[in-house]
Formats: sequence, C-alpha cells, structure tokens
Amino acid sequence: MEKRLFTSECVTCGHPDKVADRIAGALVDYCYSKQENPKCAFEVLIGHGHCFITGETSVTIPQPFVKDTVKRISKEDIEDIQYIEVPQDPILANNQK
Repeated sequence: MEKRLFTSECVTCGHPDKVADRIAGALVDYCYSKQENPKCAFEVLIGHGHCFITGETSVTIPQPFVKDTVKRISKEDIEDIQYIEVPQDPILANNQK
C-alpha cells in the first residue's frame, strides 16, 4: 500500500497572507453594511511597506476607508496603499443569483 504524505501551511496571525485575508474580509463587511446582498470580490497583496488592492464590487468604497482599514489591520507602517475599484460585471452578478 502506498503511503501518502499530507502537508498543510501554518502561518502566524501576522503573516502577510493572513493580514491580506483580514483586509479583504473587512472590505466585504463594509459592502454588506451598505447594501443588502452586495456583489463583491477583493484581491489584496501586502508586504514590505506596500499594499495593492483590486476590487470588483457593486458598492463604492471610499479611498480613506480603505487606507484606514489597511493601517488598522496591518499594524505596520504601510505608506504605499493603492486601491483600484471597478463595478461588478453585470453578467457575473446575474450568475450569482
């Protein structure tokens, strides 16, 4: 019988992947606070003093909220925060119904 090895990734709560997930979650929470059943998706890349976020969403998120959220969650000195937002694609939104 062949033995299979299973591995899993385990990172601390301050790891950039975890921080990025928390930032994306906060942006999704914001959308739900502004609209019932919003359509939104976010990608967050963070590290080395930079944060780049793209969002496809049915809710407009103010840039100051995004920047405050990144600084609050990252607990790091992030000076370069870039947020690009585009409207949710109507065809994809219809597929989610």
